[in-house]
Amino acid sequence: MQQVEEKWSEFDASTVIQLLIRHCPALEVPHIFSDFHNLRGIKVYNTTIIDWSESAAVTNTNHPNVATLYIARVNMTDGLLPAGFQSSDFPQTLNDIEMCVTNLRELPSDLDAKWQEGAVIQVEYSELTSVPLVLARLAPFYLYLTGNPMSELPPEIFGIGDMVYLGVGDMDISQLPPNVTNVSPSLSVVVIDNTNISFFWSWVDELVGRAVDPAVLLAGGSSYCENLKQNTTPSFPPQYSTLLMNSSEANPQVVNCNYISDGPYYPLHFDDSINAISTPPPLKARRQQSST
Repeated sequence: MQQVEEKWSEFDASTVIQLLIRHCPALEVPHIFSDFHNLRGIKVYNTTIIDWSESAAVTNTNHPNVATLYIARVNMTDGLLPAGFQSSDFPQTLNDIEMCVTNLRELPSDLDAKWQEGAVIQVEYSELTSVPLVLARLAPFYLYLTGNPMSELPPEIFGIGDMVYLGVGDMDISQLPPNVTNVSPSLSVVVIDNTNISFFWSWVDELVGRAVDPAVLLAGGSSYCENLKQNTTPSFPPQYSTLLMNSSEANPQVVNCNYISDGPYYPLHFDDSINAISTPPPLKARRQQSST
């Protein structure tokens, strides 16, 4: 660690605005990180975080201007969020947190007492097997969970007050939750491309049937859109969406079957193009093709 401290000491901490850490097989963040008071952004790429402790945490006291935290192609010890990212003195300006291709498998349940509400939060192509409900309490503006190994979604994420975008594409989900009783009036875009979703529950009518600014479902590659192309979707029972019960007449302004993403919302391809030293491994395919 002394050698690491010496290397970090070579920088003039007062002039560093952006911090990029990449290709580090065993990252231990030294205490001197606390001296980098003018940071605006932090990015970690193709790295294994061994220790990012509370003593070197990202804090409002030491990093009062930092606005972005990007973590791409990163492994964390035991698949847990490092202590350095969950200080009780978390920066008030840090409102863009994006993680993509990580081994993160859960989030602390008290994160809503630390991170800022109304942020952009993306945890894509990681190892979350369920949606941490703390994310709903954080009330993010954007929430992208693309490519996680989930098969179910909780109703709470569709009722987040000021959320505009929700991304749950490229996952092994066959339906949206049936029991959504609180539909966010601000939710404008729901990305469900490359999923096995083939129908929609009745509450979706409240989402896509708004008289002003109805929400759009980006559903390219979904079972619903595949059935639509083949004209094989039967009429749905009454508990299903009235507006979308006959998919052959679905309004293309409501369900967009042309949109198919080529990966995460996070600009991973660009990151790889400027940072990778060899061809990165392909993204894990989460969706299991439906047999129906």
